[in-house]
Parts: sequence; C-alpha cells; structure tokens
Amino acid sequence: MTSDIDSLKNIPDGKPVRIFLPLKNGPEHFRTQCVYQKTTPPNFTLAFKPGALPVDEIDQEKTCIISVDMGGATTSLEAVIHKLSGPQSLDMTIQKSISHGQMREFFRVDATTNVISKSFHAEVFNTDSKPWSLKGYTVDISGSGILAVFSEEPPADAQVRLEIATPMADSEIVKVLAHRVRAQKMNDGLYEVAYHFDDITTEDRDKIIGCCLVIQRKMLQLKVQVKNQ
Repeated sequence: MTSDIDSLKNIPDGKPVRIFLPLKNGPEHFRTQCVYQKTTPPNFTLAFKPGALPVDEIDQEKTCIISVDMGGATTSLEAVIHKLSGPQSLDMTIQKSISHGQMREFFRVDATTNVISKSFHAEVFNTDSKPWSLKGYTVDISGSGILAVFSEEPPADAQVRLEIATPMADSEIVKVLAHRVRAQKMNDGLYEVAYHFDDITTEDRDKIIGCCLVIQRKMLQLKVQVKNQ
C-alpha cells in the first residue's frame, strides 16, 4: 500500500485524468475525463463537468480504473468509490496501482477505421429473422470492445458478428463475436453503438492492442512536438 500511496502523491493536484466507471447494466465501462483533486491519502476526489457523471448508472460495488498521463508514462490506479460527494464529484479510495497487463481490458484509444456489423443467430440457427449487415466506422477501439457509428441503428440482436479493419497502414480484418452494450441516436441522425467482444482469438486481441499502443505513442510524440513548438 505504501507504493500505491506514493503513486497517488505523485499526481499533481488539478491533473486531468481519465476514469473507467463500472455500470450496473453490462460489462462495459463508461469512460470520461475528470480532474484529480488531492485530499488525504489513500483518499482523493475526482471532479467532473456538469452532466458528465452518469450517477444513476454507476455500480458503486465495483472498482474503477483511473488512467493518468504523467508526460510520457501512464500511471493506472484501481480505486473504489467512497461516496458521491455531489452530482459532479466522487470521493475515492485507492486500492492499488495496476500493470499494463491488467489494464488490457480498459486500454482504449481514439481511432477511426471501417467496421461491419452483421447478424449472427439468423444464419447459424436458421431463425425466421432476416440476415442483415451494416457498414460503419469506429470512434474508439480496445482489446475488449469498440464504439462505432452507423447510418442507422443496428438490430438489438443478442450477438452479432463484427468485421473490424485494424487502424494501421497494413490493415487486417479482425472478426469477432460481440454484443451491443448501448446505442444512442445523435443530433445528426447517426447512431453511436458500443459493442463488447464476447469471442475473439488471443492473436486478434493482441493485434488490436498492438495498434492501440502504436496510436498512443504517435499521440504522445505529437504532444511533445506541439509542446516544443
């Protein structure tokens, strides 16, 4: 715990961080930006923009993941919610710092690439449902799921097939089975849909995580270049 508290002490007061909040209905974590505020270790507070905190949907019995960019190195913490200290803040208690291997499920980057969502059960089990297929593009991607945009809302099937083009110059098609976590119609009439992977090979998961790492490094390099200018 001493080393974990030291990690907490190294985070500057007022530092913007990213949090992955567990939700009551589903395995997907809600990610958003917030601001770290020092209190007395092992406690700390996270402040959110108005409306950014889905208070009623948070599963307070599960742990949260906080990712902190320390200028080239990322510190990741696992913490529990001590209490909701208001509609826009959480009082937290650190449990431990976590390694990159443990962070695989939550490690996510902004990336735009092609994705196709297809029916699964209609073809496999010869149901009365008609096969369907929709083309879209990802907003972000991780080893455990994607957030994608489609021109119309995909059917809420129990399970779908996804064909994802890895966001690299030498793009490959990764095929996974997934289920829809949530869908939201946006102001422009498009649909934003979150999918969680149910069945993906270790090789394909590692391909996606490898792409995420490359994209993250490029973003860090860009950040350094902009700072130096």
